Amino acid sequence: MVDKRFELSRTLARAALAAVGLAMVAAVAAGPARAADPIRIGLVAGISGACGPLVDGEVKAVELGVDQLNAKGGLLGRPIELIKRDSKTKPDEGAKLARELVLNDKVDVLTGTCSSAVMLAVSAVSKELKTPFYSTIGNSQKANIEAFQPYFWQTQAHALMEAAAAAEFVAGHADWKRVVPMGFDYEWGHTSVDTFVAHLKQLRPDMEIADPLFPKIGESNMTSYITAALAQKPDVVYAAVFGGGLINLIKQGKSFGFFQRASLVTLMTVDTMQALAKDMPAKGVSGYARAPFFELMGNPKAKAFVEAYRERYGVYPDDWATSSYDGLMYLAAAIEAAGGTDADKLMAAVTSITVHGLRGDALKVRDFDHLMNAPVYVGDVTTDSPYGFPIMKNVVRIDADKTMPSKEQVEKLRAAAQ
Repeated sequence: MVDKRFELSRTLARAALAAVGLAMVAAVAAGPARAADPIRIGLVAGISGACGPLVDGEVKAVELGVDQLNAKGGLLGRPIELIKRDSKTKPDEGAKLARELVLNDKVDVLTGTCSSAVMLAVSAVSKELKTPFYSTIGNSQKANIEAFQPYFWQTQAHALMEAAAAAEFVAGHADWKRVVPMGFDYEWGHTSVDTFVAHLKQLRPDMEIADPLFPKIGESNMTSYITAALAQKPDVVYAAVFGGGLINLIKQGKSFGFFQRASLVTLMTVDTMQALAKDMPAKGVSGYARAPFFELMGNPKAKAFVEAYRERYGVYPDDWATSSYDGLMYLAAAIEAAGGTDADKLMAAVTSITVHGLRGDALKVRDFDHLMNAPVYVGDVTTDSPYGFPIMKNVVRIDADKTMPSKEQVEKLRAAAQ
């Protein structure tokens, strides 16, 4: 009887030791597994809809950047996983997808929005779910001012900055005496026109500024706006339009002799110049841009990016691609500085680091509005180009110290919006 009890006791002891051993093995195995959990980035992009042409370069650049980071071991020993969703350039769809990415796919960071309306919708989800969200294309200042929330940041010049840069450029032409402003009939277009006019009045009180024109976003027939602008006999037309609307404005403007009668200053990105190609007027078009690759080639990081992008995709990167790659690398630097993806620690890092990026060696995000000190590039479009498509010449880099609203201005705008 004693022997049986002894055997039973010994058997139970062995079982207990085995269970402890298995638990220890499981704990050891679980430790590295958790450490190697991927950093998940949710990209809510207007892959279809009005933003499709802009988002194509963004997606390509982010995929390239993620692959490059993973080839070096990821971030903090963790691989990066990119999860893409198509908002169809619709705010409600973008918000729904952002929520699903956070709650179901457990993403650590959101990005990708192009349309300002979608950006603001996703920002609201970011605020609610306390998930960091950054924008590299959509650039309404509302996200930094009126609708500011602590988990959002913007890595490009917002609408106020771009419009101010355009006004700086127009004001510098002493022979231009009369301007017609034009903008797409939605928040970005109206904000751009209002800011341009206000800034230009300060710089050139002598200029005549006509009543603005507001074609609907996505308008394909721009002839009525062209004739209305030319009827006011301007020296220059400022147009806050983009994509197909801008391409149609230039193509249709040629048939009206627009560029023999006036100059055009507008958003002019690489993809637009590629799309227009031989349809681009030989003179009369000037543009402002966020990240034209041909102006960045003196920066070794930018040159390496352009070469890697061309090798992978067979084309030069547009501004959306270049700024999106820059935004991803800023995020990477912030994650490393924060030691992980904890939302509050990451946001503290976002506003404390300084990064050498494609657009300069001192990129940083302000703490009171989470806006990057991104430059704007302004120049004259030329068809004399070594790239097989038009580019800009006589380019002037307008730094953020000339275009960013001050803290006092931001606080006044926020108070007015209450």
